[in-house]
Amino acid sequence: MKPKSGDSFSRLNLTPRSTQVRMQLEDAIRRAEYRPGDKLPSERELVEMLGVSRVSVREAISSLEAIGVVEVRHGTGAIVLDQTHRMAAPGLSRWMQVSRDEVLELLTVRAALDELASEEAALRHDENALAAVRAAHLAFAQAAKEDRHADLPELDLRFHVAIAEASGSVLLRDLLVELHNSLERSREAFFSPYGRAQASTAEHAAIVVALEAADAPAARRATEIHIDSVRKLIEEGRVDEP
Repeated sequence: MKPKSGDSFSRLNLTPRSTQVRMQLEDAIRRAEYRPGDKLPSERELVEMLGVSRVSVREAISSLEAIGVVEVRHGTGAIVLDQTHRMAAPGLSRWMQVSRDEVLELLTVRAALDELASEEAALRHDENALAAVRAAHLAFAQAAKEDRHADLPELDLRFHVAIAEASGSVLLRDLLVELHNSLERSREAFFSPYGRAQASTAEHAAIVVALEAADAPAARRATEIHIDSVRKLIEEGRVDEP
């Protein structure tokens, strides 16, 4: 049963507000709180639920419409569309066109924190933590080898979170988890180009080698190379490639 009171949403304090509104609506749809054919809360209801302006709500709804999540019907409101094939081509391209600048900005912050996490993990060199990183890398590599593309976003997240945990910094780990969650949707685009999963596997392997060697500069550099390759993919718009 879909929620009627807005209890599944939380009030927002961060900017840009329109992005936060869009993410909360996408999350609610992903959790099937709103199914195909359901009407999203009205502008007025969303303004009251989330504590944002009508402009932020309208921008969020427009973004969702642009990537095929909802259809705005005059006199009715935003209707949830069938999501079964939304992220298939050309859905990823539409999503990246809408979100490209936001993703690049998040990647810049992510790069700095991921590089720091790798450096700290190499310096700390905790064997149990590194074993978890190695296991996460092998799981990702196996999925890439078997062309299990649907599993790659979650396995990639596990790999990077394992490194953050290996750093020994709870704050750094929490910041990276929050940031990686913000990039959840973009991960589906990251692995769409042909050969990207294999490239990520090789880049992950270089990070693991540096961590196991306790080589902090090499670990930072390997992480920088990995994130930079993803950034170039997004900058060049290379999603939905055959």
